[in-house]
Amino acid sequence: MIRRLLILGFGLVAILGALLASGRFGEGGLQMAIGITMLVAGAVGMLNVFFFTRLKKSLDAMTEKKPD
Repeated sequence: MIRRLLILGFGLVAILGALLASGRFGEGGLQMAIGITMLVAGAVGMLNVFFFTRLKKSLDAMTEKKPD
């Protein structure tokens, strides 16, 4: 459940960043820089959630296996 909320939150940050970077809310250098930063932060955050979720699953699977 928390994973879905994190993905949703980072996705909304990325969407808002894309809107700011494209100039939908007005033109400005600082606004565009903040938009690009938010876009990258949202994308990296979503990738981190995916990566660490898979890493946790694989580590849990490795600890469940009993050595021969």
